[in-house]
Amino acid sequence: MFCPKCGKETDASGKFCQWCGSDNASLPAKPVIVPEEIEGPEIGVYAGLGRRFIAFIVDIILILLIGIVTITFFSLTNGIKYAYYLSAQNAPISQLTEAGTADAALAPIVAALGMLIIVIPWVYFAGFESSRSQATPGKVLMRIMVTDMEGNKPTFARVTLRHFGKFISALIIFIGFLMIGFTKKRQGLHDKIGRCLVLLED
Repeated sequence: MFCPKCGKETDASGKFCQWCGSDNASLPAKPVIVPEEIEGPEIGVYAGLGRRFIAFIVDIILILLIGIVTITFFSLTNGIKYAYYLSAQNAPISQLTEAGTADAALAPIVAALGMLIIVIPWVYFAGFESSRSQATPGKVLMRIMVTDMEGNKPTFARVTLRHFGKFISALIIFIGFLMIGFTKKRQGLHDKIGRCLVLLED
């Protein structure tokens, strides 16, 4: 037990406190005060779902334009053409190339889609969000930026983890994105995976 007078732990079987000598039986017991859990200081104003969605649409348009230029530059347009014939026209894969083999068609398809869906978006988002501006062009337009949990500039590795976490947010029927509208710090699942925040600029 604790002495009601001096607050030090004392022998429960004794009548007097071994530290201050007060009569424990005659003094009313003080209630134990449990400190509230501290979550940490607020570091800014969190960006909401609407503002982030508009920024995302702007970024997707820019990524598509960059993708068209990149695929044309690296002569990967055949891969896009083959993918279209396979998905939309149900063309036999053996008839897509002069070689008449699946490997001859799959290699450019994988290269083109990998560049368009994985490489370009990753370099775009991770590069801009770990830069000095901490924001993609879409986020700059909407005056928002990405930070770590302390409000500092995130590393390239952190925003890379956040970017690929978006695939998980999308796979669970976009619930990971909708979380932005309901969590206290306006974090989507991918934000939590990368331990990032999206804040309004000062």
